[in-house]
Amino acid sequence: MISQRSKSFSATGLGLVLALVLTSSSCLRAQRAHHQRSLAVKAEAEADLAHAQADAVRAQAFEPEYFEGDVPPATPTAMVEQMPSAPSPTHVWVAGHHTRRGGQWVWVRGRWAVPPSSGSVWVPGHWVSHLHGFMWINGAWR
Repeated sequence: MISQRSKSFSATGLGLVLALVLTSSSCLRAQRAHHQRSLAVKAEAEADLAHAQADAVRAQAFEPEYFEGDVPPATPTAMVEQMPSAPSPTHVWVAGHHTRRGGQWVWVRGRWAVPPSSGSVWVPGHWVSHLHGFMWINGAWR
């Protein structure tokens, strides 16, 4: 027969096992959430670095494009894009747009970006009147 003392040890042991399982599962959830946040921050940092490098290359390769005429070339219709969720509350969406490179229209995909300062806004590329024609101004933060 099982003694009263054995029953109390069994109940105590079962309680300890149950407490251990509950504690370890909540710790695992917390570790998993922390890991997912770390991955999101790392992905955001890598994306920001890639965009910064691309912006630097574009800035170095920029040569103003001039067009002689009374009317500037028409900008093509924008492509439809899906806007993914923002990486953080500080990011703003820069919509996809056409720009000029080497006399051709090139599509630049939309992206999330952190403005250089709190009051900055993204101004898309556009033509401005210049001497006997027009000059293309690339999109930039202002």
